[in-house]
Amino acid sequence: MSAGTITLTNGSAIVAGAGTSFSTELTAGDFIVTVVGGVSYTLPVKTVGSNSQVELVSNFTGPTQSGAAWYAVPRVALNMVTAAMVTQNTEALRGLNYDKQNWQQLFSGTGIITVRLPDNSTYTGPSWNSFTTVLEGKAAKGANADITSLSGLTTALTVAQGGTGGTTASAARDALGVQYGNSSGTVAQGNDVRLGTVNNKSGGVISGAVEITPPVDPSGNAASLTVQQGKNNTGDTMGNALQMSVANGYNPNAGFYVNSIRGYWYSGSWQLGGARGGGANLQSVVLGIKGDSSSPTVSWSFNANGQATGTWVNNSDQRIKTDIVIIPSPLAAMKKLRGYSWRRLDSGVTGFGFIAQEVQEVFPDAVNNFGQVMTMEDGSKVENVLSVDTTGVSAALHHEAILALMDKVDLLNIQVMELMEQK
Repeated sequence: MSAGTITLTNGSAIVAGAGTSFSTELTAGDFIVTVVGGVSYTLPVKTVGSNSQVELVSNFTGPTQSGAAWYAVPRVALNMVTAAMVTQNTEALRGLNYDKQNWQQLFSGTGIITVRLPDNSTYTGPSWNSFTTVLEGKAAKGANADITSLSGLTTALTVAQGGTGGTTASAARDALGVQYGNSSGTVAQGNDVRLGTVNNKSGGVISGAVEITPPVDPSGNAASLTVQQGKNNTGDTMGNALQMSVANGYNPNAGFYVNSIRGYWYSGSWQLGGARGGGANLQSVVLGIKGDSSSPTVSWSFNANGQATGTWVNNSDQRIKTDIVIIPSPLAAMKKLRGYSWRRLDSGVTGFGFIAQEVQEVFPDAVNNFGQVMTMEDGSKVENVLSVDTTGVSAALHHEAILALMDKVDLLNIQVMELMEQK
């Protein structure tokens, strides 16, 4: 830090010093660096009048400030920093140009293409056009070209292959009947006598709950699967909705207990109501949604350590928002937030990111208190655990900070060019 303090006046190019040695520490073309209102200013010096007064290249645009600390930066040092930034920007632009050319080759090229990386190393591989050329005509729809439409089948698909063992419709039905020990009536025909009984008791429509008891677990605890008429959250019957729950279930293959898993079928979609582990502990719960035949199955996995995996998409349409304001002073805000690594006291899991209390000081609306109570590994409890929207804060703040830095780089480049023209 240079000696003394300085006074800056908005709209003036004159810098007054108190206890300063401008004549010793500065020459024309050097820079004064100071912080006013939390914002750093780099001011080029035009002339040095005395130890207590210098004239800047241009008028000061910030707020008037007296008694500000400052330090001198030689012109050569700042020129070296600017030159390094220009070199790095050039390297980045070259990488972007390579990336654009690579994508163009990938989409429009034919056969084997060469991809060039920013370090001038290369990689060769097939273009997308070559894949489509190779796959053209393969597995096309139509008789004998799609496994869903086989005709003239002379060799039957066995049960092990997913077939019935029959080469015709009647043979397939007979094969199913023999498979299930009922040659006179088959499941495929819909007239199997077993369809009219439950637990060896004849009946027609089953109006009550049906309980199926699978094998007991190794400790002798019985498991149960219950299917009953669905009810909503208030306990009201939901007509044809289906509710399914598993209580005290044991999976002999996976070796864990499921104390409670409950799902509801609402108008063509399946909703998992909840799950918790017991015994050897449930490691994760998967929430899945199955669409129609043209849609894939999507799922989200919720793990016992508190981590979740899946694809999450935030609604960000401008039409559903109001009070849209660009983050002010992003560089100053960046200095108030630090990145941390940690180990969770409730699960031992390692994590990375922000601390909610620090984010709350800068962006209070990004932090929520849902009244959550968490139990730590030592049995202690933490009440009113804070939750933070780290994704939104990081994306918005980092983007605006980068834009602010780009503005500073542009300004420095202009100033460097002006200084070079003055020589």
